[in-house]
Amino acid sequence: MLPRVSPSLSTAILIGLCLLAFLGTHWPLPHKLISQSNDLVPQFDKYVHATIYAVLAMAALLMIGSWKFRWSFSLVVVVWVTLVAWGSFDELTQMLVAGRSCDPADLVADAVGASLGIGAMAWVRHRSVEQWLLPSETRT
Repeated sequence: MLPRVSPSLSTAILIGLCLLAFLGTHWPLPHKLISQSNDLVPQFDKYVHATIYAVLAMAALLMIGSWKFRWSFSLVVVVWVTLVAWGSFDELTQMLVAGRSCDPADLVADAVGASLGIGAMAWVRHRSVEQWLLPSETRT
């Protein structure tokens, strides 16, 4: 079952996660650190981007749910498009930071992560609704 959180707390959590993600992707990195992480796990930064955006998608949907918005396809599309737009802004502004660059593959990882986060929340939501249905009831 999805947790119940107050709307103001869930909004503050989402804003905090967005700021943390932005600061994390805009912190200047020495070239040595970048090459070391890629030696251990190839394309490691893509996994990090996907994870960040999956968490942001889940936090956004929890926040929206706390404000009592109903789930719909258009709501999910708006969340996904917003996160991809945020990812685009994130990638473009990284060009202004020493040791960072704009990588279209990072944006793809952001979009995949947002999709995975939305999918995970949809699955949890589906499972929690089914849990409370009687065998004779149908899901609407």
